[in-house]
Amino acid sequence: MKKEDLFDAMGEINEEFIRNARKERVPRRVLWMRCAAAATCALAVLVVFLRSPFFRNKFNKEGEYTQMEGVFAVNAAYPEPVAQHMSASEFYENDAHWEWWTSYRKFTDRSSKLQDGLQGYYSNIMGQILTAEDENTVCSPINIYIAFAMLAEVSDGSTRQQILDMLGCSDIDKLRDQANALWQSNYVDTPALKSLLANSIWLDQSVAYHSETLQRLADQYFASSFSGIPGSQEMDEALRHWTDENTGNLLSEYTKDMKIDPNTVLEILSTIYYKATWMDTFLEKNTTQETFHGTVGDTTVDMMHRSDMMGVYRTDTYIALSLNLTDSGNMTFYLPEEGVDVNDLAADPSVLNAARYGEDENRSYPMVHLSVPKFRVTAKTDLIETIRSLGVTDALDPAVSDFTPLTTEKDELFVSKAEHAALIEIDEEGVTGAAYTELAIAEGAALPEEEIDFVLDRPFMFVVTGMDGSILFSGIVRNIQ
Repeated sequence: MKKEDLFDAMGEINEEFIRNARKERVPRRVLWMRCAAAATCALAVLVVFLRSPFFRNKFNKEGEYTQMEGVFAVNAAYPEPVAQHMSASEFYENDAHWEWWTSYRKFTDRSSKLQDGLQGYYSNIMGQILTAEDENTVCSPINIYIAFAMLAEVSDGSTRQQILDMLGCSDIDKLRDQANALWQSNYVDTPALKSLLANSIWLDQSVAYHSETLQRLADQYFASSFSGIPGSQEMDEALRHWTDENTGNLLSEYTKDMKIDPNTVLEILSTIYYKATWMDTFLEKNTTQETFHGTVGDTTVDMMHRSDMMGVYRTDTYIALSLNLTDSGNMTFYLPEEGVDVNDLAADPSVLNAARYGEDENRSYPMVHLSVPKFRVTAKTDLIETIRSLGVTDALDPAVSDFTPLTTEKDELFVSKAEHAALIEIDEEGVTGAAYTELAIAEGAALPEEEIDFVLDRPFMFVVTGMDGSILFSGIVRNIQ
């Protein structure tokens, strides 16, 4: 199907929206370096047909976009992969790495200045989601942040203000700037690092939406839009397929049950896929079978070992150690002191200091004999009570919610679904992670000299940061099967 034919087929989408999209058309192949030079002008707009890292199979051999029957799409453009024809080692030995790194640091420098203001949000979300008894917990704070930033765009009044308060932003303009900065600094597609963010909105084709709101979601949040019949098999399949493609099929145990309720007016989906290698990898020959003392009993695990001088952060309640990730941030492990509940660490804002670069009186650099278990943690969380406890109540109440920036055709709209799923896995090579946040708006009723041993053989917490200090993933490992 030709691009023009696809637009003609999209008769159910607001015509002004389509006209605006056509005006803003840009070439499909956008080089990363060119995008970097234009960082202050929105990187991507509507109707540049999808170059998303996991969605390329939607093009046929002639390069034409193939559309699922019954679901029409207008897609945001994403930066082209950097040096995709090179291996990781070739990339490091080539000038392409230095050129990319120089431009990339402009984004991370901008976003890193925002991290102090996000610390309250990080600790609130982690305290709500990671606290548990015996089960492992994991989340992606940045993924949740971007999803709710998009929700703020389609709301107004006190509904919007409560979302802004939860995200730690004083006004919508500041939120737009922060969300865009986070996106720019944490979207990376090189031979050595995959940190791939994607957003989408799912529309009821029978509803007239405000085109300027949809345009802003594309410009500011790189959000592709899909229009169809909520509750139809075609739209459910498209939703699941898009989510799987943009999370590397790592969360299929959860996405297989994803459906759009027939009463849904708008569905927001935000995803992240992350794969990074350790700066210094573990040798597989040094991995041994050891005992992990979990909350439900002892298990035998594959324990990786490495000895080196490492930065250690110590307080009265925990000891933490960070491992650098290639071209990214780090993964920090937190081992609570004996008698300290690991749950207490999750909601303590000060623990994030251990994951940040820089000198601190609590930091030292001893010779560390490190032992880290290989693990895979995955979880799905209902966010409704989480956001309610953080002050977002109007969006959950159809009697008082305000979603007029989205549409004025429907009354008594409310957030009917807020779900988050995440996965993190580590081995000798590095870290792999994925997450999605799904929000639905529906009509109806609501619902050196020193040597130490650092052995992670009992419940511990972890945090994975981007180069800008953003919390990409965090979790608590209580048991390992």
